[in-house]
Amino acid sequence: MAPDILPVSGRQFRDRPVDLLRGIAIVLMVGANTIPYLLLPPVPFAIRVLSSLAAPLFILLSGMMVALSCTQKRRPFSYFLVRGGMVILVAALLEALVWEIVPGVGMDVLFLIGLSLPLAYLFLLLPRPARWGILAAILCLTPLVEFIVGYPKLPLQIPLTGFWEAAGAGFIPAAIGDWIVGGWFPVFPWLGVALLGAELGTVRWTRDGIRSFATHRTAAVALLTLCSGILLWVLYPGQQLVRYGYIELFYPPVPGFCLFAAGVILCMFVIADLVPPARIPVPFTLMGGCSLAIYVLHSGVIAWVIAPLGLLLPLPAFLLSVSLFIFGMYAVACLLRRIRGRAGRLFVVRFLCGG
Repeated sequence: MAPDILPVSGRQFRDRPVDLLRGIAIVLMVGANTIPYLLLPPVPFAIRVLSSLAAPLFILLSGMMVALSCTQKRRPFSYFLVRGGMVILVAALLEALVWEIVPGVGMDVLFLIGLSLPLAYLFLLLPRPARWGILAAILCLTPLVEFIVGYPKLPLQIPLTGFWEAAGAGFIPAAIGDWIVGGWFPVFPWLGVALLGAELGTVRWTRDGIRSFATHRTAAVALLTLCSGILLWVLYPGQQLVRYGYIELFYPPVPGFCLFAAGVILCMFVIADLVPPARIPVPFTLMGGCSLAIYVLHSGVIAWVIAPLGLLLPLPAFLLSVSLFIFGMYAVACLLRRIRGRAGRLFVVRFLCGG
């Protein structure tokens, strides 16, 4: 196993294993979001499992970044309010301009992340026992909240052209239900995933450097969490709905899946910390460093290029097409690195091209 504390080298703080996992999250996300528009059903179960890991990894790492900004950069609460608001603004523009739906109704992933940034900051102000109590409460209360509020087969999506008609029909209660528990990434339990990331960040980053997760203790916790999650998920798998062609297994996100995903991510951290930094593939770190920009760009490509084709491919052709798509995102990441190098002091550039 690796040493417990890894020193930070260079003028800029970089945690290359985290960059690697962010890149993996981007790759999984691009593949998962392309499936409804390009892959001929049925989708193999292994691909459904891999696709299901993109969102929890993406959300957990966003929560970890809050801890990093608090620990290493001493950011104030106002910073997270502004940054969270800008993420929500990007999410709203993406839904309105790209997908042509009323923004914020179905609680997509960027809305959840934007909401979680200031809440994660406040969360970290609490004593550790209270923080773990909140995490346990969110996990345990999710099935109860789903039962009380109801979990719809499809989240609410309202075309821009149908806004006034939907307003007349009174869509607000359904939208509130989607934000609480029924949407794409509602507060229960996905806010808990972001807060778990913030908690892991306080363990990961110290004043002395980076605490390696490649230890026997962390590996044991990871395997115990993974096995417990698998057992609970098998006993209570949930409905595993397919929503608008999206085949992830977390519709709805049952506690067993949440534990399974947390165990997988912890195992990924252990493995990533065992990889020498010099051997971490550059494409993953580059794409992970501009994840927001790639998220926006890949959504536009899917909505404006892939979806209008109406083309469904068999699995081998799909995998080849997605590989080319991901290579294109890597090329964009290289371009964004150049832009960041020349105009990196501008806040908008750092916001879009830096995380």
